[in-house]
Amino acid sequence: MAYRAEGRIQTNPGEPGADTIGQGRLRAFVGYACKVFGLRKGLETVQDRRQDPTISTYVVAAALFFCGLLRIRSLNALEPKLREKPFIRLVGRSGKEGGLGSADTLSRGLRQMKVATVRSLSECIVAKAERNKVFREGWIGAMHAFAIDGWEPISSYHRHCDQCLVRHVRVERGGEVVEVEQYYHRYVVSMLIDERFDMALDIEPLLPADMRPGGAGKDGEHEGEQTAAIRLLRRVKRTFGWLEVVVADGLYPNGPFLTVVKQLRMSAVVIAKKDGDEPLKEALALWGKGPAQQVIVDEKAQEQIELWDCRDLRTLSTYDGPIRVVRARITSTEQPQRPHRTWCMVVTGAATGRLTAQSVLGMARGRWHIENTGFHQWTTLWRFAHVFVHDANGMLALYWLFFAAFNLLTLFLYRQVQCYGRDRGKNVTRTISRLVEEMRDELARLDHSPWDTS
Repeated sequence: MAYRAEGRIQTNPGEPGADTIGQGRLRAFVGYACKVFGLRKGLETVQDRRQDPTISTYVVAAALFFCGLLRIRSLNALEPKLREKPFIRLVGRSGKEGGLGSADTLSRGLRQMKVATVRSLSECIVAKAERNKVFREGWIGAMHAFAIDGWEPISSYHRHCDQCLVRHVRVERGGEVVEVEQYYHRYVVSMLIDERFDMALDIEPLLPADMRPGGAGKDGEHEGEQTAAIRLLRRVKRTFGWLEVVVADGLYPNGPFLTVVKQLRMSAVVIAKKDGDEPLKEALALWGKGPAQQVIVDEKAQEQIELWDCRDLRTLSTYDGPIRVVRARITSTEQPQRPHRTWCMVVTGAATGRLTAQSVLGMARGRWHIENTGFHQWTTLWRFAHVFVHDANGMLALYWLFFAAFNLLTLFLYRQVQCYGRDRGKNVTRTISRLVEEMRDELARLDHSPWDTS
């Protein structure tokens, strides 16, 4: 028997089997997602352009949502489950209506799905979490930060759609090197980064040459990453106005990007890699070969951090405003013979005054959350690199459904089953994987719909 205390679904510790791992995790997840975030209503708001479909849009969206949640590897692998009663119950149907269609049915639904309605589902989950004060404390310097980065999950030498990007690459075939066309999809992704909660915020595709606003670029080039990133940045700020700092890699320490950040009244912490580019060039000249301005020994991380800090630089001609540059040299105290690592960061906006040099470094290193918790996990475990459907609209709609599943699973794990994560250490990816395995095991025993949370 389960009881509810302080809004958390728990197992009565006095009952037999109360310590059994995986006790009702799937039911508890659906109940939490439904009651706190209105998942059922959110899935019902998803729309597509099919006329009088036999399988409703809700069923298509719900089936694909749980396909992502349970990490089912493809639509073909999902198809047998569409006729199995446990999965039919999981989607919220009794089974008397028959199965949930086929892989082709889901594929057609994705192709015709209205991306704006699926995006709204995922955005509402993050917005609701913010209203519930999940991110109340901020992160470093009590500021809410998100990372932005380019991501290429899909590429092929054969199959493609009308919105694929195309490039020419040299490969070895038949003992000789030839130049062939490679088709790929590339996106810019934004992710909230936090000590506990890494949440997918938004995704924007790079457009092929013939779809670029204003026409194709020079020599028919496809859209660049920064152009899509600026478009994404404006939408993220419009959707989540409480975000304050954008963290980006070495592509972005330039005037056009930093100017947009300033226009949006945000701050930026951007990695700087090229010593010959301003404002890093000026900061390096001012520091010269002098000693570090601050030396910190982090016993927990077993490293020594040397810091240089230079404020109010104005040598970047394409940006109107002061820029701060921070350099950090990190040496392992556990293995001092290892080569040191050097980080250089460009900082603009309110963060230039609110963050210490060490905090700037911490936020810049936090950008790796989008690489590890995000891209690596999505590609290796969430099957984002698999082409579920050969259609740009369908892929984007599917990613939004998977983002909703990823975010809800993260919130459920660290808000409802807190001890579960602590018991399994700090490896976020491994912890979530174990929870998903338990949910899949429970699915086979699902004898009634988990949507009835009365």
